[in-house]
Amino acid sequence: MLKMSFLNGYLQDKVYMESLSGVSHDSEYVCKLKKALYGVKQAPRAWFEKFSTVISCLQFVSSSHDSTLFVKCTDTGRIILFLYIDDMIIIGDDINGISTLKTKLAKQF
Repeated sequence: MLKMSFLNGYLQDKVYMESLSGVSHDSEYVCKLKKALYGVKQAPRAWFEKFSTVISCLQFVSSSHDSTLFVKCTDTGRIILFLYIDDMIIIGDDINGISTLKTKLAKQF
């Protein structure tokens, strides 16, 4: 199983947070986030945008019925990928294609 999270999405909006305890600096300063963190309300959307871009580059097509369902037809068969929050289910009859997909996604995320 691939271990992915919302931590890989880049934020489009400016998001600031108070510094974590143990970080020494003036209390009047805050941190500007470059990437999403769990708990930031923009994190799911940022992660999904990055994921959609990566999976589209791998020639998957998003379903017109469900934006979290992606399909790729190959010479060997079909690969279906379904997202639920930050988990995914990969099924299909192209076993080599599924293995290659897992490797490529592990490198990206």
